[in-house]
Amino acid sequence: MKPIWRAAQRVQSFYWGSGISDDVPALAWYLVGACAPLMLGIAALAALVLGDGAQADEVATRLAKFLPPGPRDQVVELVLRTHRNSPLLLALAVVSMVWASAGATGVIERVGSRLLEAPRPGAVALKLRHLRLAAGMVLMIALMATAATEATHLQNRLGVSIPGWLLSVGSGIVIAALCALLFRFSTTRPITWRAALLGAVPAAVVVEVTPLIAGYYARAVAGRTPVQVFLVLAGLLFACYIIAQGLLIGEGVAVSAQRSRERQPQSNRIK
Repeated sequence: MKPIWRAAQRVQSFYWGSGISDDVPALAWYLVGACAPLMLGIAALAALVLGDGAQADEVATRLAKFLPPGPRDQVVELVLRTHRNSPLLLALAVVSMVWASAGATGVIERVGSRLLEAPRPGAVALKLRHLRLAAGMVLMIALMATAATEATHLQNRLGVSIPGWLLSVGSGIVIAALCALLFRFSTTRPITWRAALLGAVPAAVVVEVTPLIAGYYARAVAGRTPVQVFLVLAGLLFACYIIAQGLLIGEGVAVSAQRSRERQPQSNRIK
């Protein structure tokens, strides 16, 4: 019983005692608020890069796949109309995407700074840091979505079939790399790559699995009830809450690994 009790105490200290649990609702709220601007901005960027209506349609559909057909079609049409009608609308879509995502990176930065006891800059410099982090992350996500679409077209042209499990593994590796970058540079006191990658593993697993579950949930409730929009919204809220849990737990694991490394004698540290 003692090992179980000690393990429970460590979990309590890590999740509740460190205050991670208190920041999960804030991150989930920012993720919910960033969903629409993120999908619109990334798909609009992909449309600009690809320059092809059909491929832009596919990118937008890929990003909105957890939505039921009605809202999904409206998101896709909004993206294509933004791309066709005005460069100003495209610019506004990208700016709103980065601004909305900066709230989420800000929560991760705040948690990491508190756990690491790292100094935080002034309000303006801090907001600019959050915006830079958000811009870097969404740019890499946009490139990932565009590359996935191009890979699908190349696969169709060559007549080859890539196993679904291999695509999932590749996607998980990319997500882990993104999380590691975010954890490493989120604070003014960068952590080691090893610590960042250790934290990225649980975060990537949660981020990879949650949209799949949300997609199954959305398909299950679509068209089966007159209040499906509320059920879809509940599924979206739950998905964002779980992703927020995964990201902040990953940040906590990364910080714990960093602090453990710093407590080791200099001669025993892994370079």
